[in-house]
Amino acid sequence: MVRIAVVGLGPIGSLHVDNILGGKIAGATLAAVCEQRPVNDPKFDGVKIYKDLDEMLKAKDEFDAVIVSTPSFTHYPMAKKCLEAGFHTLVEKPMALCTADAEDIAQTARRSGKICAVMLNQRTTPLYARIKELVSSGEIGEVNRVSWTMSNWYRPDIYFTSSPWRGTWKGEAGGVLINQSIHNIDIWAWVFGMPKTVRAWCKYGRYHNIEVEDEVTCVMQLQNGANATFVTSTGEYPGANRLLIAGDKAFILAENDKLSITRYKDGSLSKYTHDTKYVFGSPDTETSEESFNDKGSQHVGVVENFVSAIRGDGRLDYTASEGKKSLAMANAMLMSSWLGRDVEMPFDDVEYKRLLDEKIAGSRLRENPKTDFIIDFKKSFK
Repeated sequence: MVRIAVVGLGPIGSLHVDNILGGKIAGATLAAVCEQRPVNDPKFDGVKIYKDLDEMLKAKDEFDAVIVSTPSFTHYPMAKKCLEAGFHTLVEKPMALCTADAEDIAQTARRSGKICAVMLNQRTTPLYARIKELVSSGEIGEVNRVSWTMSNWYRPDIYFTSSPWRGTWKGEAGGVLINQSIHNIDIWAWVFGMPKTVRAWCKYGRYHNIEVEDEVTCVMQLQNGANATFVTSTGEYPGANRLLIAGDKAFILAENDKLSITRYKDGSLSKYTHDTKYVFGSPDTETSEESFNDKGSQHVGVVENFVSAIRGDGRLDYTASEGKKSLAMANAMLMSSWLGRDVEMPFDDVEYKRLLDEKIAGSRLRENPKTDFIIDFKKSFK
């Protein structure tokens, strides 16, 4: 049995606790929690409670692994401490605020000999797994163009103003790219690989009283030279989640939990384009539609994979190296916006950290955050 300690009892940390206590994580038990606020819930009877991470990490024999589910700016230092203390570590997204720190986490894990996982839970979504299969297998042929509009991450002002750190450079080092759409950017990197170049235009505090970006339009060049666009926002409602992939053998549209696949009967659009004698001709096609009402195992699936890897029962799928990819893309988009030009991948992460530190130096955490907020996941994650 893998004994887990959860650091941070905010909404996500509490979700991990409930999943473990509810028996949803095979082979795991909750051994400890670390939370600065008072913990009085009877569900924690028999669970060791700590208020200080350093104190908790001294308890070498009480637990085997740590889940870090604290504010974004604490992920890097806390994950590094946990690994250096000799504990397997799963860190929430983003694993760090910049790729230089993410790489430090990966190297620390290698030196310690401990497993480090990142919460890449959207990879468990059946719709995205199916898209990954279609692209990776070559079934849709060469990818000619990709366009993803991901603007249904709407957040009202109180989402930011109820926290001292949200929406600030000092607290998050970014906005919609780092906090919300990091999930979708991870799927992008997983399915299409890392781009060659990135050019992004970010709007900062356009819809909210925040320092960071809440709207982004990005144009990328993929490794094969294809053009791609990514658009995201926390200021639109209801917004859209519409992914279009134009391949040489098929055209894919993913929207509203449905996947439409139009295949070219002659096998290749490029072949038809070059061979047809019809001036206004178009290829014969057949279209199929697949529906995905199930969101998959999400957080449970990632934690189960983490536990299985610790027990030696399987491979870790959500590694620090994989977690670094989406962070690199988000960092590149911000860097492009700051510099007003294309950014080639991989970029100079030392230079990025210097630019970010300048933003952080001029940033302030929010004083007197609002306390009259309501958290209801039924009204949040649709």
